Amino acid sequence: MKNYKMLTLLVPFIFLAGCASTAQPPATTSNALPESRIDGNIPANAPFAKIKVGMSQGQVHSILGQPTDSKVYQTGKMWIPFYFGSDTHRTEELYKGMGKITYTGMGIGGVNLTVFKAIYDPSEDGFQDLKN
Repeated sequence: MKNYKMLTLLVPFIFLAGCASTAQPPATTSNALPESRIDGNIPANAPFAKIKVGMSQGQVHSILGQPTDSKVYQTGKMWIPFYFGSDTHRTEELYKGMGKITYTGMGIGGVNLTVFKAIYDPSEDGFQDLKN
């Protein structure tokens, strides 16, 4: 009986010790999602080089102009019960000869689109692929 009591006291501590980590998360200054990024070999003098994760849609439009085409789609978070965040939908804008910008920020609280991902691709035709 004494061993049983000792075991019930030690199991939670062993579990918590196994879950503890000494690694510190990287310091970030933005609230960007972990998968946020800017990809591509962007020339320094290209307007696309001015795009940063977290910029508003209006800021991007003032730099790149209006997109050639765009689409809106739902993320899987749309179907999580009691998820009230702002990543339920994404907007993707395509720019001919430049690439595409993906925004997030549409949710229960309203619309506040910010750059989530930007992919520089000079071969972009600027129109969404209707086969997908």
